[in-house]
Amino acid sequence: MRVPDPDPIIEGILSLWSSEAAALPSEPRLAEILGASRNSVREALVRLEERGYVHRTQGARTTPNRRLAGVGRRIDQQFDHSLSIRSAGYEPSLELVSSDRLELTPGSHRFDDLPDDTTVLRTVKMWRADGAPYALAEDLVPVRHDAVLDAHRPVFDLAEAANGVRVAWETVWMEAIGLDAERSRLLSSSPGTPVIEMTYCGYGADDAIGYWSREVQLPAPEGLRNALIRRVRS
Repeated sequence: MRVPDPDPIIEGILSLWSSEAAALPSEPRLAEILGASRNSVREALVRLEERGYVHRTQGARTTPNRRLAGVGRRIDQQFDHSLSIRSAGYEPSLELVSSDRLELTPGSHRFDDLPDDTTVLRTVKMWRADGAPYALAEDLVPVRHDAVLDAHRPVFDLAEAANGVRVAWETVWMEAIGLDAERSRLLSSSPGTPVIEMTYCGYGADDAIGYWSREVQLPAPEGLRNALIRRVRS
């Protein structure tokens, strides 16, 4: 599963990558097929190699990473739970458990580094796969007092609407925890159930914070495992 790329050249290459071919066409041929310049195609291939889609060797063919189709959700890339659930063969549903504006106060429960008294939109969302609880996320989005927001929107969109930050990067921390009572109740699970908690900070190119988020997932159904792909050598 992947989120569509806004770059039409990359999308065009990925449509070819998805085929059963052992190698992608040459750069000149790709440029011809896509109606693009060779420089644009070369830049797109560099980006795809960085993401783990292809492997390039100077003077040799560009080979696709054929294991990608079965790796599940990539935590090294932006993703949408509903898309990943559907692509794994399950019916997704999203529930907005709660949504409220509040001012942050000091406390050990905090998972963010926002200043105290920051006004945020706090949302709690739960995704289900074939009706069974799968993932639960709590988002904290700094918000202007006059912002009118639809809390159902993805956190990336909420950040831009709420505080004007176009998120460029996410930093993600992962920790093995036991579910607390509140989240276990929402997920219809038992307190103390072992899960991986992922805490995200989304921020813009100028380091302004767009959101903080923390998420837990129950043991994933087949096809929904989290995966990380990293390049070992060129």
